[in-house]
Amino acid sequence: MGVSSRAAGKIDAGGVAGMTWQRARTRSEERAARQLEAAEREAEAAAARYRALKEAASTPVPADAVWRPLPTWQQMLLLVVGGGILTGLAIMWLLATAFLGPLSLLALPAAAGIAAGLIAWRRRHPRSAAPLRRPLVADLVRAAQEMHEAEARLERLRQECR
Repeated sequence: MGVSSRAAGKIDAGGVAGMTWQRARTRSEERAARQLEAAEREAEAAAARYRALKEAASTPVPADAVWRPLPTWQQMLLLVVGGGILTGLAIMWLLATAFLGPLSLLALPAAAGIAAGLIAWRRRHPRSAAPLRRPLVADLVRAAQEMHEAEARLERLRQECR
């Protein structure tokens, strides 16, 4: 019977088969080494992120840089007073239109032009960047969890390589 054409291709001059297994083994070892290096880089990056967040959390923030949302009673007061002012302005504009005629309608395009000018001016002259917020406990917990997961993956890959 003879050797099939597939098997014949794998047998070299000395009659030894299995050369493809050696290549496959070296490829898997190379892939494992690349995965190990990637896991090491990932673990180092996660540890660096955690250290940076921990340092940022420990630095004191100046009192004037802290922004807090308004309490609900202040929000309600602002809504009522702001709504009242806007309603009053709308009624005054309608009354001016009724008594003065079409000339008072020129106020609307003038106001729109001023508003557009202010918006364009603010885009060309932006405010200074607000200070970054301090990391919250949830940020630190998330970074620590990522760091532990990366270290566990690195240790698992090291165990597989041995």
